[in-house]
Order: sequence, then C-alpha cells, then structure tokens
Amino acid sequence: MKMLWIWPVRLIHGEEWETREIPKGTAKTGAWIQEQIPGEEPFIKPWMIDHADDHYHLDIGRARELFGWQPRQSLRETLPRMVESLKADPSKWYQANKLQAPADVHHA
Repeated sequence: MKMLWIWPVRLIHGEEWETREIPKGTAKTGAWIQEQIPGEEPFIKPWMIDHADDHYHLDIGRARELFGWQPRQSLRETLPRMVESLKADPSKWYQANKLQAPADVHHA
C-alpha cells in the first residue's frame, strides 16, 4: 500500500520524497506559524492537518458482485494524463477543474 502514495509524487515531481510523521499538534502549529509570515502563501493550511491521516478504504467488490458494476475510469490510467495536462498548461488545468490557481501559475 505504501507505493500508492509514492506513485503520484513520482509522477508529478519525478522523484520520491521522504515523509516523516510528526504529532498533529506540532504540524498544526507549524502550519499556523507559516500562515503568519507576511508575503508567503503556504501550501499546507492548519485545517488540512486534521484530515491528513484520513483513510477511506474503498472496495467495489460488492457493487461488482450485486450489480455487475465496474468503474469507468482507472486511477492508474487517468492520473498520468491528469498530471501531464497540469504540467502542459497549469492555468488551463486549474480553470477547467474550477480551482483557484496558486499565485505563481501564469494565467493565459
């Protein structure tokens, strides 16, 4: 299961990142402090810390068994295309997905 979270990081950044586990209180305090620094817009917000370890295990086996249901999209097939689209034209990607682009993304 560990490889599942490494895969998107490798797709986006071309390398693996070392991940360290720290207490939620420490992480939340650090995120809050970063928010207080003028001129910087931190990526991680304090509210994100509360959800960082949420894990939703999804199993489509029952839907497949009862209804013959299959997902139309595959994460392994779709995520690489999403990443390439984001890299090719970040501004367009954010707009198409109705997301607020970070300040450093050039707008067309």
